[in-house]
Amino acid sequence: MIVRNSPIATPPRPAHTPPAAAPAQALAPALTRSAPRDAFSQTTTALQRTAQVGAAPASNHGTLMTEYLTGARPPPADFEKVMGYKPFAIQTQHGQRMQDPFGSASAPGKVGPDMEFDPAAKTHDYGYDLLRYYDRKGTPLGPDARKAADALFREDLFDYAHDQKGLGNRIKFQTWAQIYATAVELNSRVQGYGPP
Repeated sequence: MIVRNSPIATPPRPAHTPPAAAPAQALAPALTRSAPRDAFSQTTTALQRTAQVGAAPASNHGTLMTEYLTGARPPPADFEKVMGYKPFAIQTQHGQRMQDPFGSASAPGKVGPDMEFDPAAKTHDYGYDLLRYYDRKGTPLGPDARKAADALFREDLFDYAHDQKGLGNRIKFQTWAQIYATAVELNSRVQGYGPP
């Protein structure tokens, strides 16, 4: 991620405001409005994202996970340092996905269409690494985060299956999608929806 240093313009103080220093909370909206846009997300600045490196945002953790996996939210600023790799984006027929470059579909004995399901698995692996990352930082994500990663995995598997030509191929991949997704969801339940 490239972080550009640029001065942050402070809005002019109204004439009737006393020169006393304003509390930091009062300046936050002004900083948000005047800071440069981040090219990755087009919404927030790198300065704001890195203010609390490693702290899990207080928002809905399921939504947070989905934003990470679809690229709507960039990886945490120190994710690469902590986890050892930089996630990358791919564009699919069904939207952008962020991926673990070292991830793979890990079916026991390589049973089933592991190569075909590899892109979905790489995104899912990144999701699980986000769970591990926040756990290492001491601010673990709630169960909804793992459920969201598993739900997107299921969705991606079935999207692949539905995109196949020919009824036979669609049925074959739908069957395998159900097997893979169910195995992952059962494992998450056994692990209490926490970090794997």
